[in-house]
Amino acid sequence: MKKLLLVFVLTSSFGFSQDFITLNTVPFEAEDSSFYIKEVIDVRDIKNLGMHHNLNGERVILKLGPEAPDAIMAFMNRSLIQTPNKKGIYLKINTLNLQNTRRNTEEIISRATVDLSFCEKKKGHLKELFRMVRNEDQVFAASILGFTKTIEDEFKSHEQRIRAALEYAVLAFIEHQQDSAENNVTHFEGSSQGEAVSNSLNRWYNIIEYRQILTSTYHKGWALGYTGFLDNNKSFIIPYELNLEFYDVKEDFARREGFEFVDATMLRPGIFGYKKVFPGVYGAVGINVPLGFEVKRRLDTDDDIYKFLIGIGASQGLKIIPWKKYGMVLGIEFFQQIQNSEIFTRDVGLEFSVGFNF
Repeated sequence: MKKLLLVFVLTSSFGFSQDFITLNTVPFEAEDSSFYIKEVIDVRDIKNLGMHHNLNGERVILKLGPEAPDAIMAFMNRSLIQTPNKKGIYLKINTLNLQNTRRNTEEIISRATVDLSFCEKKKGHLKELFRMVRNEDQVFAASILGFTKTIEDEFKSHEQRIRAALEYAVLAFIEHQQDSAENNVTHFEGSSQGEAVSNSLNRWYNIIEYRQILTSTYHKGWALGYTGFLDNNKSFIIPYELNLEFYDVKEDFARREGFEFVDATMLRPGIFGYKKVFPGVYGAVGINVPLGFEVKRRLDTDDDIYKFLIGIGASQGLKIIPWKKYGMVLGIEFFQQIQNSEIFTRDVGLEFSVGFNF
């Protein structure tokens, strides 16, 4: 099954355009090295950098050109010069990719990740001497509405982050070789021999939702909302959330109070929080301050009466996001509200929401 999935991914990638990133062969300080790179071996299952925007703003498959082993070898040869007294090291590429995600409503983060094994050949087999995983991150300003300039800046900086990660791994290996029992202090953070660390960026969710009151003591209605948040497996998540609500008081209750109708339009800024229960399911709680206007008309007059509304509300529920990248979002919430309406000052109810993430 795993092999079939891999074949599917590889064959489906041919339907996308490709673009290439070229490494600048800029030398770095590696004078203390006792080795040179004899061969670069790419053991990745998928030998590209992932799907990203190119300079034209198109989503394409990015690759290191001409091929990753050749590009990295050319970069390494500028600094790790082969001499008779140096040892030939085999460099194995376990991971080499690019990622990006929105960090908040005003920034995106772009990451280059390398996972390299430094090996020697013993009896025809590669023996790993040292392994280093390095993430190089850079943050770019990017509003929710658009980030055309950011796409250009990000694309042009990809190769710089890849070079920085490669250089870091090499210098860490140099230090590892020079380390001794008398001096175990290291200056490089990351993985060490035989280890690997997590390098995946958390996903940013943009969610547009329609919410419908299923049941309530006094009113009925619906709302439109936007939610944006950065996923997190451990910490409490504070999303960006804005809701526009339209509701009216139930007709029988309004008439008992002497009104033909009672309508209201509300904005609901507040503080909301999610906690991941398990993948795709989040517990949701919130405290909000509903602000808006109430419009009502008495049975014995044709004049509309306007009133500014303010209150405080709370909610508790579940948010279900079954598909990470794109797809339907479902939610259920129990809500409570207090406000300065002349018709009712408190209410409780149950609300259902459906939307999509992108």
